[in-house]
Amino acid sequence: MGLYNSLTIPHLPISIPWSADGRKGGLPIVLLAAVPVVLPAAYAAYVLRQGARRTTASASIAPPDPLVGNARSREAGDTLAIPPAVLAAPDRYVVARERVVSEAVPLDAIRPGLRKGLEDGEAGRGLLETYLGTTMRMFAWTPQAFAMKLVVSRLPGGAAHADTFSTPYLDACLFEVGDRVCGVYVVRRRLAHRNGGERVFLDLSPPEGWKGPVVSGVLDCGFVLEEKGGVRLVRFVNETVLWRTKDGKPTLLEGAVSRWLHTAMIRWMMVKGVEAVTGGDSGTKVKTT
Repeated sequence: MGLYNSLTIPHLPISIPWSADGRKGGLPIVLLAAVPVVLPAAYAAYVLRQGARRTTASASIAPPDPLVGNARSREAGDTLAIPPAVLAAPDRYVVARERVVSEAVPLDAIRPGLRKGLEDGEAGRGLLETYLGTTMRMFAWTPQAFAMKLVVSRLPGGAAHADTFSTPYLDACLFEVGDRVCGVYVVRRRLAHRNGGERVFLDLSPPEGWKGPVVSGVLDCGFVLEEKGGVRLVRFVNETVLWRTKDGKPTLLEGAVSRWLHTAMIRWMMVKGVEAVTGGDSGTKVKTT
C-alpha cells in the first residue's frame, strides 16, 4: 500500500470569503498562501490528538528508575527484551524503556479473517503479522527511515536491504525468526502468551558494513487478550528498549524532546496498525499463514 491510500486525511472545510464584486481580494490570497502551512499543521495536530486518545504511553530510565519492576507498573518486571549481560551487570548500563499500549479493541471488531484461534485464547496467525506489517509500512515513510534506507542501499547487498522498506516486502513479511525489516531490524524471537496473544522481538541489528551510529536495542511488539464484563478484548503493545554503557552517548529515549517525538511516532504507527486489523484501513491485505 502506498502513502496516499495509507494515510486517511480528515476533511477540513475551507470557506473563502470573496470580495463584494465576486472577485478574489487580498485576504483570500493570504489564506490560500497559508494553506501549505496550515493543512500539514492541522493534520499533525489531528494525528497527535488521535494518538493521545487511542493509546497510553509510559517511560522509564534506569537509573534512576529501577531496572526491574516498580510500584506503578507490573509490566516493568518483564525483562525478556533486555539481554542477560545487561541484567547481570546493571550498574554498568543505562536502560531506557518506552511502552505504548493501544485502547482495548473488542474481539468482534477484528476483521473476520484475522480472528482464527483467538476465540479459544490461542495466539492466532495473521493478526500480529498484519498489524506489524502496517506499522512498519508507516515507519518506512518517516524521514528517519528514508535516511536509513539511503545508508543501507550503499552497503554490500544494498538492493536487498533497501527492499526491506518496500510496501510489497512488508505486506508479504510474516515476521519469522531471522527476517529483516526496514533495514536494521531482525526478528530474534516469537513468543505466545499463556492467556492468549503473541509477541515478536526485533533486535536493532544493522547489516554488515554499516557506517552509521550503532544503537543497542530491541522492539518488543505484540498483543494480549483480555476480558471485561464478558467481552473479549485485544490490546496491542509496543515497547522500545534501548541501552548503553554509562560512558556511552545518550539514546534518543533519554532526551525529553526526542522521546516525545518518538512516542508520537509510535502512537501514530499503532493507530494505523489497529485500523488495519479492524477494517478502518480497508486497503490493507489480510495476511494468512
